[in-house]
Amino acid sequence: MSRVKIENGDEFDLEFEEGDAIIVVKDNGNIRKIYMPEMNTEYYNSDGYKKLLDAIDVLQPGTKEDFIKHHEKTRKKRIH
Repeated sequence: MSRVKIENGDEFDLEFEEGDAIIVVKDNGNIRKIYMPEMNTEYYNSDGYKKLLDAIDVLQPGTKEDFIKHHEKTRKKRIH
């Protein structure tokens, strides 16, 4: 499992593994950016993707549906 090791408060060393996603949260609590692995069918059907959707909806309610709609526009069929 990937871990974030915090050093000296502001500096950190990130250890990423293939398939990891990152949610960057602003100091006001809003989501600033989401870094995602390659968006393929395998990732769309993964437990990690489902948990990512749940996490962004907790941070900013309604974001999960917006995120799904945005990514469905780039695909021809519904995958959720």
